[in-house]
Formats: sequence, structure tokens, C-alpha cells
Amino acid sequence: MKNRITAIIVGAGAAVVMAATPALAADNTFELSAGRATAYGTYDRMMSIPERPVPPVAVNGTLAVNGRARCAVVQIAYNGPADGIEWRTLNSLCGRGKTGFSARSEFLWGGSQPEVRLCTGSTVARAERGRDCDVFTPAANR
Repeated sequence: MKNRITAIIVGAGAAVVMAATPALAADNTFELSAGRATAYGTYDRMMSIPERPVPPVAVNGTLAVNGRARCAVVQIAYNGPADGIEWRTLNSLCGRGKTGFSARSEFLWGGSQPEVRLCTGSTVARAERGRDCDVFTPAANR
């Protein structure tokens, strides 16, 4: 009788853990804020098959600027020369408004997932310099 009760309790505990796991894995969202701009969206790991390979990272989201005299850029990291990290601009926006962005990317050297950043400045070129930024680091890289 004691073994049966123990088995029932262990089985119920495993069911609770298994039910909770997908909810934890499903949180693939991010939100960035810099100056008077925000960027939010999803960061997904993609599955590939040999017949139809795809880049392993997919980023989709919205860039919003709340200031008339501000510009913002959303960027994703990529491998630069000599193993350095460079930033590729996905989209930019100057003045109030919203716009979407989307990117597919490969892993960085060493197998880490690329970071996404939001930067602001008085022009797009100044925002791309990366002085006023907020960076999203994927959970696998933390």
C-alpha cells in the first residue's frame, strides 16, 4: 500500500513538471528600451532539415519611437573580421511612429546566439554608433 501511494505521488509530481515545462520554454519574447524608443518581439530557434536548411535564429518585432527629434535602430550581432562582433541594422526609424523588423541569422563564433540591440541618436548614423543602447542577450548565452 505504501509503495502504491508513493508511486501515485511521484507520478503526479512528474505530471506537474511536464505540464509546466512547455510554458517555460514558450517565453521567447524580448523588450528593449533606450531613450524614447522601444523594440519588442520574438527571438526563436529554428529547426532545420537537410533537404531545406534554414538559419537557426529568427527575430521578428516592432520598433517604436516616441520622440520627434530622435532616431532609433534595431541591430543584430554577426561575426566580423578577425573574430570581432559587428552589428547589422535590421530597421531604423526617425520621429514618432512604429515599424516592423525581421531577420534570420547564423550562430556567432563559438556557437553563441547573436544578441539584438536597440540604439538611439539624433540621426540614424549616430544611433548606429551604439552609444545609447539596450541589449537583449538570449537565455542560452547567459
